Amino acid sequence: MLTRQFSNMLFFIFHNFAKKTMKKVILFVVSLMLATSLAYAKKPHGPKAIEVKVSVGTQDGKMQFIPNNLTFKRGNYYKLVITNPSSVDHYFTSDALATHVFTRKVEVMDSKGETIAEIHGSIHDMELKPGVSVAWYFFPMTKGKNLKLYCHKKGHEAHGMVGTIDIVGSLK
Repeated sequence: MLTRQFSNMLFFIFHNFAKKTMKKVILFVVSLMLATSLAYAKKPHGPKAIEVKVSVGTQDGKMQFIPNNLTFKRGNYYKLVITNPSSVDHYFTSDALATHVFTRKVEVMDSKGETIAEIHGSIHDMELKPGVSVAWYFFPMTKGKNLKLYCHKKGHEAHGMVGTIDIVGSLK
């Protein structure tokens, strides 16, 4: 009789232990699944960029940047979207801008706006074929006034394809 009581007591202890343990195991597995799904969820990288758009040339063939004067504030993060709506190649060149900003990346986009390539490092000029767009992500680091912007294709600068870039403000 003593053995049966001992056996029943062991069963009761094991059964309650197993129930509590099973609840903990289930809670742990559910928590792990939730944490994993959150960890692999698509998240934006870095801060939200301030988008600025500029065109190199025009659809009707004018040799100009639109707008031809750009101002960036130190401490902000920018996405400079450069498009070429014209029927000829153009350059977006500013040697001085490259020394005043930290470039995170440049994205080359196809006609649908999908990124087809990323470029990293210091950027001094970009040649844009007709219909092409690029997105230049950067942080302005040092002040600059009247930084030269131009297209160095033969004759384009002489025809007015010039502009200026200013970097203003203090770092946050």
